[in-house]
Amino acid sequence: MKADILEKIYEENQKGRDAALVFLIENKGSTPGEDNSLMAVTSAGKSFGTIGGGKIEADVIRRCMEGFPKGESFEFDYNLSQNGELKMSCGGDSRGFVKYFKAANHLVIFGAGHISQKLARIATKTNFEVTVIDDRSEFRESPDFSEIKDYIEAPIEEAVGEIDFDKDKTYIVLCTRGHAHDAKALRKILGKEFHYLGMIGSKAKVLRVFKELEEEGYKREDLEQIYTPIGLDVDNGSVEEIAISIMAEILMVKNKKGGEIQKLN
Repeated sequence: MKADILEKIYEENQKGRDAALVFLIENKGSTPGEDNSLMAVTSAGKSFGTIGGGKIEADVIRRCMEGFPKGESFEFDYNLSQNGELKMSCGGDSRGFVKYFKAANHLVIFGAGHISQKLARIATKTNFEVTVIDDRSEFRESPDFSEIKDYIEAPIEEAVGEIDFDKDKTYIVLCTRGHAHDAKALRKILGKEFHYLGMIGSKAKVLRVFKELEEEGYKREDLEQIYTPIGLDVDNGSVEEIAISIMAEILMVKNKKGGEIQKLN
């Protein structure tokens, strides 16, 4: 059972979702739980395993949910008497610990060309799990893809169904071989949850894609979520520097920074 709980936390992290492990360290007197009990709590509020049920378990789950944004581990210590915080009459004490397991941020790159390859290499070095989507097999063995999580060799319509989208963890870059493919990807992505969506291309290309999608009924406010033309204005036009400018923009969004120069006057 304990192995199943640890496996559940691992599965949640693999899907890009945070989870918390609750460990009941010690009970004294009359208490509902058993020493060394384990429970997993997911960021969606579901629990697996038990630390005894009742008010203690419900309150620990509540505290776990409140703590997910910061992910800071904490200890709990309940006095199970009428004078305790839960107003219980068991008369014992329960002490335990909660540890958060944070999932890695997930960068999904549509397209496997030169910029995508350099971006993937940089992203894996900044603790992103990277998935590359392209229907061409010849790029799969690129040295720049050696540390990515997955290479999905499939048409866009099929590949999107294999992605777990999350409003906090999912970052998307459209870097395909043409505006038609970018538009095809947007049709599948818009309406899903993500933290960042960027599309490479000139202003002329961006306007063409937006006009095409608006004529199909997509709302302007949805299109305005897209960071495009992509990247901070810092590169010299080389493939490597374009990839760095894209990663810089992603980090700016992730870390809620403004991208200002910090040089002292």
